[in-house]
Amino acid sequence: MPLLSSPILLPPRGLAPKTEADDPVEYYYKPLTARLYRARLALAAAVLGPGPYEALLEVGYGSGIFFPELARRTRRLVGIDIHDETDRVRAMLSELRIDAELQDASLFELPFADGEFDALVCLSVLEHVNDLGSALDEFARVLGDGGTAVIGFPVRNAVTDAFFRAVGYNPRELHPSGHAEILAAARRHPRLIVERQAHFPRALPLALSAYAVCRCRAT
Repeated sequence: MPLLSSPILLPPRGLAPKTEADDPVEYYYKPLTARLYRARLALAAAVLGPGPYEALLEVGYGSGIFFPELARRTRRLVGIDIHDETDRVRAMLSELRIDAELQDASLFELPFADGEFDALVCLSVLEHVNDLGSALDEFARVLGDGGTAVIGFPVRNAVTDAFFRAVGYNPRELHPSGHAEILAAARRHPRLIVERQAHFPRALPLALSAYAVCRCRAT
């Protein structure tokens, strides 16, 4: 089955809050950007698989745009982030009748026990991080043996650099870590095994694509 064959479940337009000035939540609904932004979620969902998982943690949930889809795959849904709009995300979840635990926490100090989760999702976060090893240490710590981590990130190339410049950002300041560095950090981590990679658009080689996802297994 093609990776992007199933539509992604999103909150109705206007319900997911914009959590900060740089939050791209509106791009999921605009005609020129919706296909790309929805495709990254669909790609991550396909690589994650249907579950069901006992406990799933989303690191960097942002507006909560991915919660409706993740809620279909787990019995316990937890999210961490650091922003001032947690109450608005909770209001959205209440309206959608989604039960999720939200905590204000850093990805470098996850407030959870060792092995508390059997799945973890982290999209469009690690490219903003310089200390990739410490972040992955925490991911591996809160995953039990055999747990699944799905990590997504934009691909660094001339086209994506041009896109970020077009929307007003210096791509190197916005994303100090590129896709090659993130994949290398995951591959060399002593407790993570990269089981699968996927990217979008599929017809292009990774280096020329827009977004990539890898699935890792904790050991």
